[in-house]
Amino acid sequence: MLSLLFASAAFALPEISISKRDAHMQKSLMARGVYKRDSSVETNVYNIAPWSAGGAYYANVTVGTPPQDQVVILDTGSSDLYFDASTASSCSGGERGSCRGGTFDHSKSNSYKVVAQSPAFNTSFGDGTTAYGPFGEDVVGIGDLRIKNVQFGLAETVNSTTGYAVGLMGVGYGFNEATDHSYPNIPEVLTLSGAINSRLYSVYLNDDDSTGSILFGGIDKSKYTGDLVTINLLPDARTGTVFQFITTVTDLSATVGGKTSSLFSGGTNTIQAYGNDDQSLPVLLDTGSAAWELPSSYYSRLFKPAFPYIRKDFTCPCSVRNRDDSVTLTIGGAVKITVKARDFITPYYDPETNQAVPDTVDSGDTLCLSMIQPGQSLGTGFMVLGDAILRSMYVVFDLDQGQVSIAQAKLNSTDKPNIVEVPSGPGGVAKAASAKQPSSSQTWSIEPAVQDQTASFSASTAQSTIGTATGTAAVPADAQISGEASSSGSGSSASAERIDWIVFSVSALVGVFVLGGVGSL
Repeated sequence: MLSLLFASAAFALPEISISKRDAHMQKSLMARGVYKRDSSVETNVYNIAPWSAGGAYYANVTVGTPPQDQVVILDTGSSDLYFDASTASSCSGGERGSCRGGTFDHSKSNSYKVVAQSPAFNTSFGDGTTAYGPFGEDVVGIGDLRIKNVQFGLAETVNSTTGYAVGLMGVGYGFNEATDHSYPNIPEVLTLSGAINSRLYSVYLNDDDSTGSILFGGIDKSKYTGDLVTINLLPDARTGTVFQFITTVTDLSATVGGKTSSLFSGGTNTIQAYGNDDQSLPVLLDTGSAAWELPSSYYSRLFKPAFPYIRKDFTCPCSVRNRDDSVTLTIGGAVKITVKARDFITPYYDPETNQAVPDTVDSGDTLCLSMIQPGQSLGTGFMVLGDAILRSMYVVFDLDQGQVSIAQAKLNSTDKPNIVEVPSGPGGVAKAASAKQPSSSQTWSIEPAVQDQTASFSASTAQSTIGTATGTAAVPADAQISGEASSSGSGSSASAERIDWIVFSVSALVGVFVLGGVGSL
């Protein structure tokens, strides 16, 4: 789960909560609180029943005037914002592959504009999923923030290979957008509108049963333990430019049955990591992926022998989640992250019934799945490191500086939030975190922000916050899985208790903090 925050002198930090849906894996329905500090609002995040076999974190947003509810994947591994069109043929019916995150009917919005006709938006993903249609422009709502003139793709044709089709909010570098004519995406729009100081956000997924957040423009010191260490991202091996969130795993050890063994070590966090002579594993930090993919040789020679209870098909009895086993990764040669087995071994659920699948090998147990698996290289020089590992990490993605700052996540923290705005410019995260030493600067070129000289972005507070329903009622009707029972009527407001923070009992998939007072749309 993630919450999204925005920090600037003009706005309160906006935070969007997101929820996790892993088909065949996640099931629990967790309604969580929403926090308000001064004029900042964070809507809650929670787990809900599975949609997608690939697994992802989801957020509630709106689009159009009047607003139409949407659910989108929050994805650090891509860059486009897109919604499924109500006219898409695959969005009709409830069969696998249909659009379960809501659809956008542009004919019912009086502020929608066509930017480029279909198939100007044309995207595909590694799992074979494709989507295409026109580019449009409209008012997009995130938490209590409404932003005018936001461009997005409208998927009039959708083919989902892994589960129900859902829209997407990509928060990566704009260079990776699915168009020849780049446009300001969400991190850039938030910066251009004055909602945040720079293209920066912090991701805190938390464990798979609890709340999490993505905070735009700031960090939350209550969400991690130890030092927040800043690491330079690796550039693309061919161009020498940073435009993806690629770093390295330089060391890996496993603790099983109380015994710790080193699986590999001695790598570097330099461009040499792409070469065969370096022990490092270049990885893409991707919230849109569920698993950590290891090269097949590393998996079979190193990881699999360390965890003998994980079978050839990556399954195991769920009882092993109660063991105190773990893996420890060193990221970028600088920060150690320990991941408990219960966080990378996930219950397996039948997507049709939402029931736990019995383990036919160990009678009386249920079936679990290891989310550390062998992957197939796509010729990119790196593998994907997804939610199975990211849940144990607090990560600050700083697009402007070409860096990430990482610490061990404080899972299920009950500490009072301690949100600090990050100033723009080099060393901003170190200053906000009160680091003992300043961080080094990125030496490779960094993909600049997309500038749109024709668009004017303005952010305003809305008359009501997205996600004032509880339980599954927070999910648009089109997105609710058959058999799910709502725990509250849609749109029902919850009580608020004021201390220093106001806690709202809402269950939006995405919450937003906005700093400062602004007008209303």
